[in-house]
Amino acid sequence: MTGVQTLAMVMTSSQIITSVMVLGIVFLGTCVVYRPMKHVIRRQEWLYATVLQKKLLLDIRPRLVTILAVVAIVMLALIGMHIAKNPMGALLGAAAGTILPTIFLHVLRRRHLERLEKQLVPGIHTLTSGVRAGLNLVQSLQLLARDGPIPLRHEVAHLLREYEYGVPLDEAMENAALRIGSSDYRLLFAALQTHRHRGGDLGTTLERIGQSIREIQRLENRIKTLTAEGRATSRWLGAMPLVVLGIYYFLIDPVGLEAMFADTLGKLLIATVVLLNVFGFLWIRKIMSVDI
Repeated sequence: MTGVQTLAMVMTSSQIITSVMVLGIVFLGTCVVYRPMKHVIRRQEWLYATVLQKKLLLDIRPRLVTILAVVAIVMLALIGMHIAKNPMGALLGAAAGTILPTIFLHVLRRRHLERLEKQLVPGIHTLTSGVRAGLNLVQSLQLLARDGPIPLRHEVAHLLREYEYGVPLDEAMENAALRIGSSDYRLLFAALQTHRHRGGDLGTTLERIGQSIREIQRLENRIKTLTAEGRATSRWLGAMPLVVLGIYYFLIDPVGLEAMFADTLGKLLIATVVLLNVFGFLWIRKIMSVDI
């Protein structure tokens, strides 16, 4: 056997050993990461189910949303890798893909809640008209579930389905208040529960509740108007780093910006700027969030 053949056999053996070691490391890493990842995925699917199915009453499977979120993470990681030409871009893209679904659900939930709160006072007027026309509370709710606007109609219909399936009306209203998550709806259902226990003129009670909620919403809109400038400042603060990076890349010094992303100190400075920017954005939003 020649020396060349012996060297080839040694190299082949070393490659096999290396492949086995890499396979073992990957297997061990998978075993270590599997349980935490499974817990994280289940927690995200619970969040998707809570927001989409329980809060928004949408017939969407959480597993489908999870698959779409994973696809978004992979795509954004590849885009970040292509733009930044280094693993840091892939990490930033993956982080963005991880955060975006939660932000999207938060925005969707907030808009849904805003629509419900805008429809509450007209809905109370519908209940008041039904009660004064001789209907009881359940019949007035059925009237609102049939003729009310969307999504208020869906929420009331869901409440009535629980009542028809044997849930007490007080408990069904508590479930609706918890599901909607609005202080105005909690006030309405608490007043209705109190009326059911103590009696009285339901039409007058509903009219007073409508007036109180209208005044609360007027004050909330006044506060939003007064804090609009601060909230706009927070949005501009959040977008400013991207605007500055775009100006530097396309107009001023693209080579220097690429070198900054490639240098370790430059990456550290960029990460520091991002963290400070996020902190400032959240701080301003916290200051502007006034709860009455």
